[in-house]
This record gives sequence, C-alpha cells and structure tokens, in this order.
Amino acid sequence: MKKTKSASFFEGALVLVIANALVKVIGAFFAIPITNILGGDGYGIFTVAYYVYTAVFVISTAGLPVAVSRMVAEANALGKYTEVRRIFKVALTIFMIIGAIGTAVMVIFAQPLVDRIGNSRAYYPVLAIAPSVFFVAIVSAIRGYFQGLSNMVPTAISQVIEAVGKLFFGLLLSWWLIDRGYSMEIVVSGAIAGVTIGTVLSALYTIIVKLRSGAALPEGAEDIGVSASSGEIAKKLIKITIPITISSSVLSITNLIDTAVVLNRLQDVGHSEEVANYIYGCYGIAVKMFNLPQALIVALAVSIIPAVAAAYARKDNAKAASTITAALRFTGIMALPCAAGLAVLSKPILSLLYYNIPEEVEMAAPLLVIISPAVLLIALVSVTNAILQAMGREKVPMISFIIGGTVKLLTNYTLVGTPGIEIYGAPIGTILCYGSISLINLVIIMKHIKGISIIESFFKPFVSAAVMGVFAYVVYTPIHAVLGAKLGVVAAIGLSACVYLVMLILIRALPKEDVLMLPKGQKIAKLLRL
Repeated sequence: MKKTKSASFFEGALVLVIANALVKVIGAFFAIPITNILGGDGYGIFTVAYYVYTAVFVISTAGLPVAVSRMVAEANALGKYTEVRRIFKVALTIFMIIGAIGTAVMVIFAQPLVDRIGNSRAYYPVLAIAPSVFFVAIVSAIRGYFQGLSNMVPTAISQVIEAVGKLFFGLLLSWWLIDRGYSMEIVVSGAIAGVTIGTVLSALYTIIVKLRSGAALPEGAEDIGVSASSGEIAKKLIKITIPITISSSVLSITNLIDTAVVLNRLQDVGHSEEVANYIYGCYGIAVKMFNLPQALIVALAVSIIPAVAAAYARKDNAKAASTITAALRFTGIMALPCAAGLAVLSKPILSLLYYNIPEEVEMAAPLLVIISPAVLLIALVSVTNAILQAMGREKVPMISFIIGGTVKLLTNYTLVGTPGIEIYGAPIGTILCYGSISLINLVIIMKHIKGISIIESFFKPFVSAAVMGVFAYVVYTPIHAVLGAKLGVVAAIGLSACVYLVMLILIRALPKEDVLMLPKGQKIAKLLRL
C-alpha cells in the first residue's frame, strides 16, 4: 500500500465540498436541457424511474462506504495494513453481491413495480438505469477504502466523472432518439441511460486508481498483522451498515411510495394515467428548482459542524451552543434568500430556464411558490442531522425521518385526492414533512445542549430576506419592461442579491466571530469590513 497523503478533516471536506458543488452545477446543466427536451410528460416518466433506482440504490449501498471507511481508518491507524487489504476485499465482495441483487430486483420486478406506482411507461427507463446499482456498489467500496485512508480525491473525481458521463451521454442519447421519432418512454430510457454510463465510467476510474495504488506498506512502517477473520470483518461491516442504511433509506422509500400515492390519487380524482404523469412531471420541475440551492447551503454549514463534535466531546456546553447557533444562522443566511427569490420570481426564473415548455412552466410556477419555504426546512434537516451525528445520536434522524415521511404520505393521500386541491397538496406535504423532521431534530439538540438561540439564528436573516423579496417583487416589472424577460430576471436577481448583502451588513446579521469560522474567514471578514 503506497503512502497516501494524509489530509486534515477540513482539507478532505473542502475537496468533497468543491466536488459536490461542481456535481450540482453539472447536474443543473443536465436537468435543465433534459427537461426542455422531455417536457412534463417525459420528465414525469424520468422521475418515476429515478425514484425506483434511488430507493434500490440507497437500500443496497447507503451505509457500506461509511462502514468501510471507519474500519479501514481504525486498522490503518493501528498499523494493521494486511487487515486494511482484507477489509477492502471483504467489502468489495459483499458490495458486488448486493449490487448484483439490487440490479436483478429492478430488472425482474420493473413491470409490476411501475404498474403499482401508476406509471406503466416507466418500464424501459427502469431497465435502462438498473445496471447502475451494480456499478455504484463497486464504486462505493473503493470510495470507502480511500476515505478511510484520508484520501478524498478519488471520491471527488469519481463523482465528477459520473456527473459528466450522465450529462454528455444522457443528452446525446435523448437528442438522437427524439430526432428519430421514438416514443417518449424510449427517449426517456436514453436520457436515463446516461446515469448508467456515468456510473460505469466512474467504476472504471476507481478500479484503475485502486490498482495503481499498489499494496506496499507506508514508508518506514511495520505491519503488525491481522486481528480479525474475513467472517468477523463481514459481521462488523454489516453491524455498522444497518442503522445507517435504515436512516438513509427512509426518505428514499418514502419518496417512492409518495410518487405512487400522488399518481394514483390523481387518477382517483378522474385524471388518466398520461395526464396524471404530465401533472406529476410539472410538479417535478418545481421540486428540482427548490433542491438546487442545497449544495452551497450544506457545504457552508458543514464546514462549521466539526467544532460541535469537539466541543461536545469536551462537554463544553457554551462552545457547542454558540457553534450550533452559528451553523443555524449560516443556514438561514443562505436558505432564506433562496426561498424568497423562488417564491417572488418563480415564473420568471422557470421561464428563463425552461424556455421550451411554457405550458409546463404555467403549471409548475404556483407549485414552486408553495414549496419555496421548504428550501429552509430541507437545509435545516441536513444541518441538524450532521449536528446529531456529531453528538453521537445517529438514531434520532432515523426516527424523525420515519415521522416526517408518514406525515408526508398522509397529507398527500388526503389533499391530492381532494378535488380542487389535487397536485397543490403535494408541496404542502413536502413542507410538513421537512418541517416535522427539522422540528424534532432541533428539540432533541436543544434538550441536550442548552443556550441555543433560534431567534438569534433566524430573525436578522429573515428580515434581510423579506426586504430583498419585497425589492425583487417591486423592481422586476419595470426592469422586465426595459430589458426584456431574460435579461430582466437576471438583473432583478443580481440587484436583489446586492440588497440582501447590504441588509445583512446594516443590521449586523453576520457576526465577525461566525465569519472567522469559515474557510478564508479572515479575508471574508475584511472584505465585508466586519
């Protein structure tokens, strides 16, 4: 095993943050044109197939990379280099078996599954994405191995390769198929096959990197041998994996069940399968937009979280409380303007991005207005989950996700099946879902760490975002009249962002001590004259 560059937590986290942000940008470059190509009907089919894949993928592989990285890190720290190699071999074998089973399940049960969900045309797209589960399993094993050695670069590069493969081949295949007059389900199959090709390329890259990493010991190190058999390693892997997998899979399974609930309830109130699919596709456009800001929000908040673990371990309640308050404040600072902007400029933003599907934009815009508050709520879920993990309370998110998922399913079943409400009940269910999860998480955190101020965290960012929202609403119409639709919305967003930043500075919503906790905090504080 060649010596790996040992990176600090922050360096490793920064590599992954940059990679995740880049993946999100590439994902937007894929999602926006693919939606323009597929329209509401095709995007509805795409969403169903992708949710099926996500549910199987999460159940198959969610907890395994974490388990591998933890076990590899422990063995490597103790100088058990032979055991590190054994852990990897056992993990890769388990991953490949589980991945193959996951792919087989998707292929065998594709037709009855999509029929039950209420979108029979998703059959071929499910088949097209099914092999991804197997290849992602291989990638997950190798990523976990390198992460355990504090080498985040292979994970970061493989994520980017996967995203680029999806972008290039997904768009290429969908354009080629639609140009030759194939049916929409076949066109969607081509688009979603880009995901499969991306995972294959990612797997090839990680395999090559692993083979090139060699098996020599670090320079000057001595191998103290192996203390666990392959069977013991497998048991430990599974023991660590199960609770993480349950927590991770709850929301994915809920989303899949929720898709079936929404599609079937739309049909219960009189819509055909095709019309229900089109309506659901339009809702999917709104959901995609509200998900876009998450990469930056979570990236900035996560950079503060390690301090929580350190303070909690030292039983320094005051430091833990101030750090969590800062993390929540940053979450609000990033999420609230996004929520306000999407609520006030929903139709102009959607029209700018989805210029080729104006009818879908008409339906998606009011749905985006309703769901926009969930931008803050889903950000809170991500940050509070990380805080709870730092506190060693990993089981809390599992319980809160189950409760939130149940709330979502019950709300959507009731509201979507009510004539006159129908699809407008779905964003309400999403808000109540993430609201329930974040509330439960916050209550538990505040029970164990005293002195966290919710008002201090969110009041000033809320005021700043509210002023920004009013400004955006007032100036968009005259700017649109002068510059036109496309330049008008871009100018309105830019000016509103400036107003928001000025408000943050004027009402001192950004304390200097919080800014200093960020990467390059000194430079940011100096730039903002804090």
